[in-house]
Amino acid sequence: MKTGKTPYGSVVVGEKEELFRRALELAEAHCGKGTVPRPSLAMAGGSTPKAFFDFCREHNAIPKEFIDHGVWYTSDERTVPISSDESNFGNLDRLLLRHYGIKEENKYPWPTDMSPAEAAHVFNDMWNKQRGSAECFDVCFLGIGDDCHTASLFPHSPLLSNPVKDNFASVEVPGRGSRLTITPHGFSRCGIIVVMAMGESKAVPLQSIFSSISQPDLRPAQLLSQYSEKVTWLVDSAAAARIEI
Repeated sequence: MKTGKTPYGSVVVGEKEELFRRALELAEAHCGKGTVPRPSLAMAGGSTPKAFFDFCREHNAIPKEFIDHGVWYTSDERTVPISSDESNFGNLDRLLLRHYGIKEENKYPWPTDMSPAEAAHVFNDMWNKQRGSAECFDVCFLGIGDDCHTASLFPHSPLLSNPVKDNFASVEVPGRGSRLTITPHGFSRCGIIVVMAMGESKAVPLQSIFSSISQPDLRPAQLLSQYSEKVTWLVDSAAAARIEI
C-alpha cells in the first residue's frame, strides 16, 4: 500500500481487501480496544460498503469489541422503509449485522416512517439524550459520488451554505427526494472519518476534489479539509489513477 498526505486528509492507496482491513484497523485503533465503552459506528451506503460487508462476512473480520459492544448507525439515509433495497441501514442490517447476531438494542436506523423533518428531530433528540450534542460518531464511514457529494450533502445543498448546528438534518435533494444526513457540524464532532472511494468511476471525482480550488458548495467532499487531521481516504488503484500521492 502507498500512503500520503493531502489538504483533505491522509490517503491510502492499495488493493480492495487491503483497504477493507485498514478500515477495520483504523476503527479499532481509534476505539482503543475497549477504552470506548460503546463505540458508535456509522456506515455509508452504496456499492463499496456492500463489498465491504461481504468481505467482513467472508473473513469474519469485524473485531469482537464491535460485535459485543458496538452501536451501529448509517451516516445518511433515504426516506424509504428499512425493508427497501435502497435503505442504507436495511442493507447494513441484512448484509452484516444479522450475520454477526448484533443485538437489536445496538441498532439505530433513521426513523423513516416519519416526515423527514420529524425524523431528523427525533434522531437528533435520541442522539443527544444518549451521547450528548457535543460529540458525534466515533467512526464515520463515507463515500463520494460522481458529483463529489458525500453523505447526503450534494452540490449547492442548503446544509452547506446555511449549516445547522445539529449533528443531523433532513434535506431535499433536487431530483432525488428527501434525505437524512450527518451535517458539517456533525463531521466536526466525529472521532475519525474514513472515506472509501473505489473503482474507475471514482477517478474523476477524486481528481476534482484533490486538484481543484476548494469550493465545497460545488464539491461538497472538499469540506473535509476542515477536519483533515481525522480523515483517512481509502482508495484503490483504479480510483487513484488521476491523483498523485
